[in-house]
Amino acid sequence: MASIARQLSSLEPKLPLLNPSIAVYLRKEAEGFASGTLRINESCALIIQLIEHYPLTTIVIDALDECDPEKRADLLEALETILRESTQLVKIFVSSRDDQDIVCHLKDYPNLEISSDRNLDDIVSFVRAETRSLIARRKLLRFSSNKDELEEIIIDQVTKGTGGMYVTLLRPFLFSVFPMLIK
Repeated sequence: MASIARQLSSLEPKLPLLNPSIAVYLRKEAEGFASGTLRINESCALIIQLIEHYPLTTIVIDALDECDPEKRADLLEALETILRESTQLVKIFVSSRDDQDIVCHLKDYPNLEISSDRNLDDIVSFVRAETRSLIARRKLLRFSSNKDELEEIIIDQVTKGTGGMYVTLLRPFLFSVFPMLIK
C-alpha cells in the first residue's frame, strides 16, 4: 500500500510531490520518524487523499497469492476501503491464483478466470514462433545438425514447463531451461 501511495504522490515524474504526501512526511518528521514506515491504514488514508488529484486511478495488484497470507485480508480490506471512500473514479485490478481466502474475499466482485488449460494452444503457438525465430536468427541451435528434432523437443519441454505461466514469461523461461543451446 505504501508503494501505491508513493506512485500516486506526484502527478508526473520530476513534478513536486502532492500536498497530502508532504503533510504525511512533515507529520512523520515531527514525530522523529518514530513510527517507521506507513502502516496499512495510513497508506490507505493517504491513497484516498491522493486519488482526489486524478480523474481516474487504476490500481493493479499482480500475483496477490504471493503476498503473505497473514496480510492478504488486510490488503483486500484496504482496497475495498479505497473503492468505497474515494470520490473520484477508481478501478482495481487484482491477479491471483485461486487461493480460497482470496476467492472468498473477492466473490462479490466481477472476475475473469483464466485457466492454463484454456490458453495452452496460445502458449504452444507462442513458444513455437519464438523458438523458430531464435533458430532463424542463429541464437538457438547454431551448431546443431539435428535442428528439426531439437526444435520439437524444445517446444514440447518449454510448453510443459510453463504450467500456464503468462506468455511474457516464456522468453526468459526458454533461456533458463536451455541455456546451453543458445550458444
